Order: sequence, then C-alpha cells, then structure tokens
Amino acid sequence: MWRVPRGLRLVLGLGILASSVIIRIIIKSHLQKYNIYGILGERDVLEVCTVIGSSDKKIIPIGFEDFKEIIDKNLYYVDKTMLIYEILKSGAKNNLITRPRRFGKTLNFSMLKYFFDIREKDSRYIFDGLKISEHFDELASYRNTHPVITLSLKGGKQPTYELAIDSLVKEIQCQASDFAYILESDKILPADAENYRNIISGDRTDEKLFYQAVKTMCRCLKQYYGTNTIILIDEYDVPLENAYFAGFYDKMTGFIRSLFESALKTNDALEFSVITGCLRISKESIFTGLNNLAVNSILSKKYSEHFGFVQSEVDDMLEYYDLFEKQNELKKWYDGYLFGNTEVYNPWSVVYQISEWLDASEETPKAHWINTSSNAIVRNLIEQADETVKEQIESLIRGESIEAPIRETITYGDMDSVNENIWSFLFFTGYLKVISLRQEGTKIYYNLVIPNLEIQDCYTDVIREYFDKYKEKFDKKKLFEALLNKDAEHFSKEVTELLGKSISYYDNKESFYHGLILGLLNVGTYYDIKSNRETGNGRYDIAIYQKDRFLTAIILELKICHGDDEPAKVAQMALNQINEKKYYAEAVQRGYKNILKYGIAFKDKICYAVVE
Repeated sequence: MWRVPRGLRLVLGLGILASSVIIRIIIKSHLQKYNIYGILGERDVLEVCTVIGSSDKKIIPIGFEDFKEIIDKNLYYVDKTMLIYEILKSGAKNNLITRPRRFGKTLNFSMLKYFFDIREKDSRYIFDGLKISEHFDELASYRNTHPVITLSLKGGKQPTYELAIDSLVKEIQCQASDFAYILESDKILPADAENYRNIISGDRTDEKLFYQAVKTMCRCLKQYYGTNTIILIDEYDVPLENAYFAGFYDKMTGFIRSLFESALKTNDALEFSVITGCLRISKESIFTGLNNLAVNSILSKKYSEHFGFVQSEVDDMLEYYDLFEKQNELKKWYDGYLFGNTEVYNPWSVVYQISEWLDASEETPKAHWINTSSNAIVRNLIEQADETVKEQIESLIRGESIEAPIRETITYGDMDSVNENIWSFLFFTGYLKVISLRQEGTKIYYNLVIPNLEIQDCYTDVIREYFDKYKEKFDKKKLFEALLNKDAEHFSKEVTELLGKSISYYDNKESFYHGLILGLLNVGTYYDIKSNRETGNGRYDIAIYQKDRFLTAIILELKICHGDDEPAKVAQMALNQINEKKYYAEAVQRGYKNILKYGIAFKDKICYAVVE
C-alpha cells in the first residue's frame, strides 16, 4: 500500500483549504515531486487532498510542549494523564520528581496546569476520552479550581550570575504579570497589592524583593479566588548545574534556597507543589527545613510509568504508523532505562526516530537525545577521573557492568569528589542504569550498565573529544624524528604514552589505530602522506614521502594483537608483510633510494614497532 511521504502529509494537512489558489499550487508541486500528479491530473487535486488529508495518520508532535495544542491539533499523544490522579492521591504537600532531560517533564507540567488552573475552565474538553476522564467525578474539587503558578528555571542557564538572576527574576515577573488583573479588585489588601506591583515593576537586581515574590503572589491569589495556589516548578536544577560549571554555584544556591523556603515552607496559601529536575539536590543544599518534601527519584516506584514510554506504548505507536518491524531496532537504541521497577524508553528519541522512519524507513537509528542535552557532566567527570575510574568506564563501553554505591542526595558541589560521586551523577542524569543491587550492612551497591546504543554513542563521542585534546597538544615532530632516525623504540614510547591518556572506546579496531597514526603524521607540506594505496602485491597501510625524492620514504604496516599474541612477534609479521608483498614498490618507482619499513603492533594501549 502506498504511504504518503511526510513532506506531502504536512501539505495535505491543508487539504481543507485547497480551494485557495496558493494552497493548490503548493499541493500541486508536492504531487509532482512525489510522481503522482501525472497519474491523477490537476482536476483531481482537490479530491485527493480531501481524501488523504482527512484519513492520514496523526502527525508526530516533535518540539510541542503545550498539552492543549497537541490535543487541539489532534497530534499523536501518549496518554500520561493518570499522573494527575497519582499526585493527588499521594497527599504530599511538596513533590520532587527527578528524571533525566527530555523525558516528558515539561509536557506533563503543561498537562497539570490545564487540569488544575482555575483560568482554564474553557479547556476542560481536552481531557475528554483520556484516562483521567474516568475519575472526573472523584477529582471534581481539583479540576480547574485553583490558581496555578508555573515557573520554568531553565532560563537560568547563563554565563554570569547577574544574567542568570535576571532571567529567573524575569520568569517570576512574567507569572506575576499574567495575574495582574487581580490588582483591580478590592479583595486584595492594600499592602499586599503594593508588594505585588513592586514584583511586576521592581528592579531585577534587588534579589531580596524576589525571595518572597512567589509567596506574595500566592497570598494575593488566595484573597482574590478564595482558594490556595498550586505551584509547578520545572527544571529547578538547571541554574545550579550551569552555576557550577560557570563558577558561581554558591551564590546561585543561596538565591534558589531563599526562593524555595518562602514559597514552599512558610506559605499558608500553598495547596501543593510539584518540582521537577534532573538531580535530587540534598535538603542541606536547597530544601533546608523543608520536612514535607516527598522525593521521587528514578529509584522510586511512584510515577515510574509517567515519564518515558513503556513497552506497550511504544508498540502501540509502531503499530499505528505501520512500523512494527522496527521494534527490535528501537529497543536496542532507546530502551533500557529503569525507573523504579518499570523499564522505559527515552520518549524524545522514540518520537524523533519514528518521525524519521516515516520519511525514510531504511534510515539507521541515530543518537537524538544527546544532541538536545548538555554532556558537560560526562565530559567533566571523565576528564577528572583517575585510572581506576577510567578502567571502569572502559568496562562499561565493552558492555560489561560495574558495581558502585549510589548517593541519592548529592549536589553539584560534590562533583569535585569525582571518584566517589561519578556513578551517582551518571546514573541520575540518564547515562547508566541499574540491573541489580547488593546490600552489605547499611551500604547498597548497584550493578550499573550503559542502557542502550544511543548512550553508548554518547560515551564514545565525549571520550573521542577528550582524547582529541591530548592529540592536539601532542608534539608530532618527535614522531617524525624517531621514524627518520630509525628509532622504533622511541616511536613506540611516544604513541604508547598518548594511548595511555585515553579511554579505550575503539574496541581494538585496526581502523582506530590506523586513523590515529595517520592523523598524527599528517602535519604539513614537507611530507606527502598516502594511505591504503595499491602497490606491489597488495595495499600498504601508510606511506610517508619526503617531498625531495633524494631523502626518505617510510612504509608503515599496522597490525592488532589478539588474545595472547606477543606485540614483538606481531610487529615482525607486519614488517615481513611489507617485504613479501613489496609494499615499497611505489617508493622505488618514485625514485626513492632511502626506504624505511616499519612493522607496528598494537595491544590495547601498547604500541610496539620494529624497523628495517
């Protein structure tokens, strides 16, 4: 059965407007592009648009974070509305839910807002037919009955403390402005109204003014509506992560702590709050004195199905788009996260990859999530790791597990204690998953693995960048001097020292070593570097020609050691191969009289060379 290409589907979504000359021209061009205009003819364009436009699959909502927009536009939606029910049934005053980036936290927040917000009564219909609709009667006292303050702190990712605070204050002022109409009512006490106006128009550098801002808003909203306020705070730890890497962590911690204390701890006009982020920051750092905080990390069973896609949801989506044959590929690349006892897929990557398959079903899956997230944590931890930690990272990349303790209450300030906390940071930010645990006294040790191929790609990319830094600093002239002086021992030492500063992501592939040596030797105009050229009775690996043919040509043959292979013997085999297959023939043909031949062997991070 013919499938409508995605580019055409988007245009056919305008089918209802096809009477417009401009729209019909656009549709005509797309029909021609996909070689169906000639079959149908111009007079059938309107009929085709009407039929296909009305019967085609729902569009996948990439980049949509507004719940109402997704429902109103009839985009594909994975129903997570029972999160509302579970939050209300928990009875907690302040709820902290931590999940990795791009696991649906912002969309879920939008959903919560539309359900609870007293100003959204006209939007009640958007929940009809969804799972939560079965509980409308039970939840009637909460459905669009409370003012809702929604704060996203992701704007606090700025290069300086002043810019970060300005962005956070602007977010608070924006929320205050949205409710500014309440100041026209005589229900608001004069003193509170004055404070509220100061929040809207106040000097953003006056931090103390904004410590109490959210609490003041709640008090005024209660006077106006006669009911408590629900507070939703998204990405609460983004300003803290940014501040750590930008060098003003302590100052930012002080601001966030003061803001949270007034809004969540001593606020009589608060109904409840939901806070989301990536890491659970310790109470001592941010939530000082907040004893009524219910923490739900990825180790918790509660809410485990509401962030990320479970297997049945992914299967339904694949079935809907006639892509069920892609199930195994999708699982290997994006599944493997364990929240509580629930295994989940990365929702962002699933949605993006299925969308790409609708354009071209033969496309190989890609790493979508890491292109949207900062890998600064991984990069920082790997760069600071000692040899023991580097060896453990190598084990993980080989598909093995490691055992380590996990600290659920950490701060970004703890990142300096790398060897103790690296696994906690990597686990809670989505770069590792738990497969089992072992308790020893009061300590719990977790067996950790890389969850899927997408994250495996992330590690190799970060490590490649990390290794490239050392290559840039490497003195390549020493290699040439060693080669030209027939000093195989010094050449081996220099390469081995460089490999020792890396983490083995190359899995003993000859292509890695070949690329490494080729890159190190490719330095400028004084040498002509050739790779994998046919000569004699085969192909040599690398040849180096000094531009003056009366000088020197160098032939290098590389080999990998396997199992118990001895590097010295393997290097000699490589040298023998140069002679047996006459890899030097090209150099002779060019007129070089001085030809050096190197057999080079690699065994993990050891390089061994022999010369003739």
